[in-house]
Amino acid sequence: MGLEEHRREVELIDEGIVRLIGQRVCLAKNIFEAKSAEGRPIKDPERERKVLERAECLAAELNLDVMAVREIFQILIRMSLEKQNEFEGEKRS
Repeated sequence: MGLEEHRREVELIDEGIVRLIGQRVCLAKNIFEAKSAEGRPIKDPERERKVLERAECLAAELNLDVMAVREIFQILIRMSLEKQNEFEGEKRS
């Protein structure tokens, strides 16, 4: 396989990653609604810790840069929290 084929493979993977991020962010509404129904706050440091720990363990198993994966998941968590905060603002309106 040549360079262009490899680049096309990477592009397909990148597309899949972005679509999965979109799916993850879409779940923020369901998560927000469940938290609201249970009277829980949007921010849940314990859950965030568990998500990061799980991602780090998987990264280590796959011999990936654990700190880079942690940073990616911190961004994903932030995106979810931002979306949930948007929903909270809409709920108040």
